[in-house]
Amino acid sequence: MTERDPIVTPHEQAVPNLALTHGQVIQLMSELGLRQGVSATTFNYYIKSLRKLGIPFEKGKGQSEGHRHITYDFEELMELAMTLLLRVYGTLPDPVVAGIRGCRSELRPIFRRAYFDRSKRAYPAARISAPRRRPMILEGVFVDLNIRYAAGRMVEFGPPRALSPFEALGLYARSGLPARSYMPLNLSCLADQIIERGRALPPIRRGRGKRSMSP
Repeated sequence: MTERDPIVTPHEQAVPNLALTHGQVIQLMSELGLRQGVSATTFNYYIKSLRKLGIPFEKGKGQSEGHRHITYDFEELMELAMTLLLRVYGTLPDPVVAGIRGCRSELRPIFRRAYFDRSKRAYPAARISAPRRRPMILEGVFVDLNIRYAAGRMVEFGPPRALSPFEALGLYARSGLPARSYMPLNLSCLADQIIERGRALPPIRRGRGKRSMSP
């Protein structure tokens, strides 16, 4: 049976109205384990450097020092978290940054689909079983960014496509190809964590006595 992409109806286009400040984003990404052991100050400057490169904002937002009250919505948080997950040894290749920016219009609908998967599964679950082993159930919407390297250079990025759990497993099983560098990401799991932790974050106050984490 061929699996088709699920239809996203118009009323499903709305996602939770998150508006996190820069300081809250630093805290959220740290809680998600994306700081990778660096200091809070270093991580703070790294997030700001990504903003200057156009991640995760559209052109004109978050790139000027005059913007003092930048906030991040759900899709921007998903893009930022996904970008941080793609780092290799703590750095992000420039072609990957350019690829994410170039595919933004294709990625945003997949982010939304991943969020709505929590209430209405977009794809059937995949079940993995083996003798004398407890079965594993794999659920969610995955994304394949189609990033491939050859001879130390990125030769392909995109177009991104949403995958079912079964398709993601199949892609992983064929990961012996030397040009494939990134495995599919479970965006539904990431969306759940961003929504749940993002809603629970306390406000971060600015104070003259403390260095602000806000831009």
